[in-house]
Amino acid sequence: MTPATLISPERLGVVNRMRVLAALHAAGPQSRAQLARTFRVSRATVGTILQPLLDSGVLVEAAAPAGGRAPGPDPRPGGAAAEPDGRPGGPVGEPDGRPGAPAAEPGARFGGRAAGSGGRSGGRPPRPVWFSASARSIGAVEILPGRIEVATVSLAGEIRARASAPYPRRAADPAGFAAALRSCCAEALAGSPVIGVGIASAGLVDPDAGRLVELHAAPALAGYRIVPALRELVGAPAYLEHHARVQALGDRWFGAGRGLDTFASVSTGDSVGVGVVRHGVVLSAPGAGSGAHLTVAAGGDRCDCGRRGCWKTVATVSWLRRRAAVLGIPGARGTTLARLTARAGRGDRSAAGLIDEYAANLALGLGNVQQLLAPGTFILHGDATGGGRPFADRLAGHLAANSPYGSSAALTVTVAEPVPDTALLGCAGLVLSEGMELLR
Repeated sequence: MTPATLISPERLGVVNRMRVLAALHAAGPQSRAQLARTFRVSRATVGTILQPLLDSGVLVEAAAPAGGRAPGPDPRPGGAAAEPDGRPGGPVGEPDGRPGAPAAEPGARFGGRAAGSGGRSGGRPPRPVWFSASARSIGAVEILPGRIEVATVSLAGEIRARASAPYPRRAADPAGFAAALRSCCAEALAGSPVIGVGIASAGLVDPDAGRLVELHAAPALAGYRIVPALRELVGAPAYLEHHARVQALGDRWFGAGRGLDTFASVSTGDSVGVGVVRHGVVLSAPGAGSGAHLTVAAGGDRCDCGRRGCWKTVATVSWLRRRAAVLGIPGARGTTLARLTARAGRGDRSAAGLIDEYAANLALGLGNVQQLLAPGTFILHGDATGGGRPFADRLAGHLAANSPYGSSAALTVTVAEPVPDTALLGCAGLVLSEGMELLR
C-alpha cells in the first residue's frame, strides 16, 4: 500500500492555478472579484493564485482579445452555470487534488470583507483576467497510424501553426517515424518557444517512462522513447498519454466537458475507446488501455490483438461496414453512421435496425465503464456523431437498460461538436494539467 502524502505548498499552488485556468476556460474572462465569488474565497487568495500566472505572462488583466475564443455554451442539460467543480452551489473543495475552491496558500490573508464577497463600492472598474495573446504556446503531437500531426496551440485553445507528415507503418525500424517527427517539429514549432509538449498516441503507452509500448498499426514503434526524443528536439518538458485520455482532456479544457466535474469522452470510428475524467482529473494507470479490447463477447470475432470478443470487433466503422454488407445495404463498403441515418430517414428498415445494433454494441463497453466508474455523462466523438441527437438518445436508452439500476440511473449522452482538432487541443490540456509546476 502506497503511504499517504501531504500536498506541499508548491503543489498546492499548482492545483489552484489549474482550477483557476479551468474556470476561465469554462466561463470566459472573469475579474478577481468574480473569481472570488466563483470559488467562495477572498480576493486576497485569488490574487495570490493569479500572481504567478500574471508574472509569467500566461494571463493578462484586461479585456479578452477581440479574436479570442468566446466562452462555449454550458454542455449540461438545462444550461445552468456551473461552478468549476461541476457542482453549482457545492461545498468548498479541499486542497486534495479534487476540483473545488482553491485553498488559501501561504501569504494569502483574508481581508475585512467576508470571503468571496468581492464587492466594490467605488474605484476603478474591474478588469477581466484572460489569456495573454503573447504568452508562450503549447506544443501538441498526435501519433496516428501512418501519420504524425504537430501543432502549436495558444493557451486559449487556438491552433497557431501545424504540420503533418506520413511515416512508414510497416517499416523494420522507427527511423522513418523519427524523421517525420523532426520534420513536423521543425515546421510547426519553429521560432515558437513552448511551455511544454503534449503527446497523444493510440495503442499501449507508458506515460511514466515516456515510451510507446505497443502500437498494432506500427510495430516498429514498440518501445520507442518518444518523450526523451521530443525533449531533445524541442528543449521543453514533454508529457505522454493515451489518445482516448488526451481527447478527454481536450473536452475538459476546451470542449463539451468544460464546467463538468465528471464525464467520459468516447472515441468512435476506426477504433473505439473511452477516457474518463473524475473530479476534474483524467483517470490513468500504468499499462491501461482505452477499453477497445474489453471482452464483450465470449468466443466472438478475432481482434487484431489476437484475442476474441474485444469491444473493438463489434463497435467500429469496419464492423458497421461488414454488417451492412451482410444485410445487403447498398454502399456498404463506404458506409458511415451518417449515411445509414440518412437511409433510415428514407424508410430503409435494414439501415434503421443496424443503427440500433450499433448503439447496442457501443453500450456493451460503455455499460462496463458506467458500472465501474459511473461517469454519468458520455461525450461522443467521431463516427457516432453522424447519428446526431436521435442516435445519442438511442445509445442512452441501451445504457439505461443495461444499468443494474435501470432507468433511474442519471445517464446523459452528448454529441460533441465536429471539431477535427480535439486530440491536439487535448495535448495542450495535457500540458496544462501536468505542466503547471513550471509556473511558480
